[in-house]
Amino acid sequence: MLLGDARNNYHAAQAWIVGEIQKRARHVYWLNPEPRSYWDTGDSIVSEYAVHCDGAFECRNLKQLERFVEHLA
Repeated sequence: MLLGDARNNYHAAQAWIVGEIQKRARHVYWLNPEPRSYWDTGDSIVSEYAVHCDGAFECRNLKQLERFVEHLA
C-alpha cells in the first residue's frame, strides 16, 4: 500500500520502482490524499504509477478510507 500525492516535483518518474514492488507483492494499492480532479495536473504523475497498481484511490477522509476497505472485502 502506497500513500502519497504522486507528485514528482518535475523529476524523473522512476515508475519502474512501483513495477518492481508489484512483482514482489500480491497487490499494490495507491491511496492519494489529493482530490481526483488534481491528479495528473502540474507535477502529478499518478497515472504513470497507477499502471503498476491494482487500484488508485482518493483517500482524504474516513469515508473514503471506508470505501477503500470495502473494495478490498
